[in-house]
Amino acid sequence: MSQRHAEAPACISMGGTANLFTLTEKSGIGAMTGAIDGAAYGEPTSDPADVGDGRYEYTMYHVFLDKDGSRLRTHDQAVLHTPTDDGFSTLEVEYSVVEATGRFAGYGGVFRSRGWVSTPKGDDALQGHAVGVVRFEGEICRE
Repeated sequence: MSQRHAEAPACISMGGTANLFTLTEKSGIGAMTGAIDGAAYGEPTSDPADVGDGRYEYTMYHVFLDKDGSRLRTHDQAVLHTPTDDGFSTLEVEYSVVEATGRFAGYGGVFRSRGWVSTPKGDDALQGHAVGVVRFEGEICRE
């Protein structure tokens, strides 16, 4: 009886979702399902730059942790579209993989997310916690 070894795929689809919760003005966590079944931690690495039309651009980093112990670390470009009358902001992030371990070892590339966040209103909004949900898409491939 011959033993088969599963060959690692050339690319991994990064589809999934995350429920977000800010911890502080500068950090947040997300419970993830999909390609990554676990959690994520993120922080901005630059101040938001007002680029007009209620849009703010900034850089971030994330650490994605899968329940199997695999990890991705990314450097990111984010765009926040400030709230309209409904009180929600949209958030778009492009994640560039800079480190990969476990089942992600040897993979790199870029994937994206888009979703919404809701922040408290009023003078204490920055001290309040934002919540939201984002959907991931794209793929990372063997380098």
